[in-house]
This record gives sequence, C-alpha cells and structure tokens, in this order.
Amino acid sequence: MSHLKRRRGAAAFLLAALVGVGAVACTSSNPDNAATATPQGITVSAEGSVPAPPDIANLELGVSARDATVAAARQQAASAMQNVQAALQSNGVENSDIQTTFFDVSPQYTSAPDGTQSITGFQVANIARVTVRQTDQVSTILDAAIAAGGDNVRVNGLTFSVEDPDPLLADARRRAIENAHVHADTLAGAAGVQLGAPISIVESSSSVPRPTALAPEAAVGSASTPVSPGEQQLTVSVTVVYAID
Repeated sequence: MSHLKRRRGAAAFLLAALVGVGAVACTSSNPDNAATATPQGITVSAEGSVPAPPDIANLELGVSARDATVAAARQQAASAMQNVQAALQSNGVENSDIQTTFFDVSPQYTSAPDGTQSITGFQVANIARVTVRQTDQVSTILDAAIAAGGDNVRVNGLTFSVEDPDPLLADARRRAIENAHVHADTLAGAAGVQLGAPISIVESSSSVPRPTALAPEAAVGSASTPVSPGEQQLTVSVTVVYAID
C-alpha cells in the first residue's frame, strides 16, 4: 500500500512540473504576440473654433456715500441708486436684469497721535449687476447711469459674453471632428494604410473665453464713453481614435 502511494505521489509531482513548464512557455516575452494583443489604430487630437460675437454686456455698477451718521449716508446712497436704476430702466434695461450683488455699511475711522481710533462717519455702498441685452446701446446706458448717480456712482467693471453658447459649441465640435478626420487621413496615407471608422471620441476641453473686465470712465462734456464689444473665439478640443482597415 505504501509503495502504491509513493508511485502516485511521484506521478503527481511530475504532472505539476510539466504544467509549470507549460505556463512559463505561454507567458514568455514575445514581441509579435504583444503586438497582436494590442488594439491598433490612429490617435489624433484636434480643435474646432468658431467666432462668437458677444450678445450681452454685464455691468457692475452702483453707488457709495459717506456722511456723519448711518442714516444720512444711507439716504444719500438710496437716492443715488434710485436715480441710477431709473436711468437704466428708461434706457431699456428690464428690472429683472438688475440684481443687487453687494450692500455694505462701514464705519470710517480716524487715528489720534496716541494711537486711539474714533469713528468719524459711515460709508454705505450699494452695487448691482446689470445685464444689457442691446450691446449697441451699452455706451448710452452707461453714460446715463453715470450721470444719474453723480459723484456717488461707482463702476466696478464691464464684460461682454455670449448668453447661450450651446449652438456655437455644437458647431465647434463638428469642426473639431472634421479637423481630426483630415489629420488622421493624412497620417494613414503617409503610413500606407486605410483609415477606418472612429472607435473612440473624447472631448478633452471646451472654452468660452471672457474678455478682460473694463472700467469705463465717466463721460466728459458731450462725448460718449467708447465701448467696443469685440469678438470672441469659442474652441472645442477632441481626441479621436480611428481604426485601421
């Protein structure tokens, strides 16, 4: 009985050794095998750009007033802001396009020679974000608001943008895919292969640039404040993998 067990054990050991050798042979390094196991294709990156003329302007403007008491400063600021809003609305700006973004009441201090501080007055600031939908009227609207606010008016900035960039983004995507195909077809021709269908498309980025904010100055005399919307470029980037037929 023990002799039979030894023979069976030897046979099992030999079988395990043969299986181990076969496993090593199957996993050995072979450049040809590695190449056939790797998906083949042509990978290209491309961009598509379209002009995007701004169709809205965003103004950050408001008023700031100082006085000896909070009540007096608030009254000055309220009166000036009412005048600014009335000027905006009389020039076609809807009330829904005027949104308060900042309101602040701050004490004003003065320092004595001994280092102590005392309150000398108060400042009230009221700032609104204004959307102007007639870009050719920005200069007129801006000057009217500045004139209405007088010395209390504050203009923090002006930017132009595209209100709904989605249709333009779709056009930019189409152009990006067209450019990718041209690029890939050129590579395929140079390599002497036939370009196949796309097997992977990834949009890596899309951008709607915003112009640098401008801080217009108040109009002098009868001259209007010059404002130029300019033109933006909307860009989409894609990475496409094409099969090789």
